[in-house]
Amino acid sequence: MTRDRAVGTVRSDGLRTYSEQECEARLTTVLAPRTGHVGEELTLELSEYFRTSPDDIRARLSTATASFTEEWNARVDDGRDEEAVTRFYNESRTEIFDLAQWHAHDPIHLRVLMCADIAHARGCRDYLDYGSGIGSDALVFASVGCRVTLADVSEPLLAFAKWRCERRGFTVNTIDLKKSRPPRRQFDAVVCFDVLEHIHRPLRTLWSIQQSMCSGGMLFMHAPFGHDPDRPMHVVHKDVVTPKMRTVGFHRREDLETPFPKWLWHPLVYQSFDVSPLDRLGYRVYDEWLKGGTGAWLARAYRRLRPNRYALRLD
Repeated sequence: MTRDRAVGTVRSDGLRTYSEQECEARLTTVLAPRTGHVGEELTLELSEYFRTSPDDIRARLSTATASFTEEWNARVDDGRDEEAVTRFYNESRTEIFDLAQWHAHDPIHLRVLMCADIAHARGCRDYLDYGSGIGSDALVFASVGCRVTLADVSEPLLAFAKWRCERRGFTVNTIDLKKSRPPRRQFDAVVCFDVLEHIHRPLRTLWSIQQSMCSGGMLFMHAPFGHDPDRPMHVVHKDVVTPKMRTVGFHRREDLETPFPKWLWHPLVYQSFDVSPLDRLGYRVYDEWLKGGTGAWLARAYRRLRPNRYALRLD
């Protein structure tokens, strides 16, 4: 790896790695061109969008997380009612402020920079932000030349995210996930961050994402399953997703996770591939019951019977 005139360290594969300070500077350039501060930029955007004073926005931001949790507890309770959860996200006005506060202060959001770099280096052009929130990740992908589609169940979030993108000159499409699924075989880059733990049937959602992707497309996924007393909106506590990624049609690309710095809690990177119903059954049997020597032997035998296919790839 060598240093060049551009920010960051150039790796042998052409990707760059960045220090935390360099990442913060890059993200600030994209998200806060007026103020040079992501939190202040969001404050001004919210002030303009809601047509109220910045001081009023700052007051709402200061209590946003507590207010959002109180609103959830009052309207949803234990989260078992799927319709009540969907209705809550679609009707809540507090979530915008909760997400803005989170995006302004948590360094985890620096992860999108490396995702966009990887996608750009691989020639990805059509980007789906599944669970797009307030649109910050979409702005980063748009800044590297991707065509952006925002997808969410929350109409208030979709409207605000679209407004943020379009005021920067980026044309975006939107999908209301209460009414529509993403189009089939369109996207070569998808981000799904901190979404699946909020959905009652995450595997079905993952299948819908896979069906929307071109073969070979890149999925960047983070799903912190588990009970979180500070975030009762997590309705799925057991990770039912990562053990079945190959069954759905995703192959882990750990080699593409190396650009993420060690100080950053990075997402998992997967590549989509076409999987036949028979191969899907084989992956399910192997991953759930036959791991080990017997499973490996059966997988090798299966590949000999079905050559030149992406069948039961175990590496």
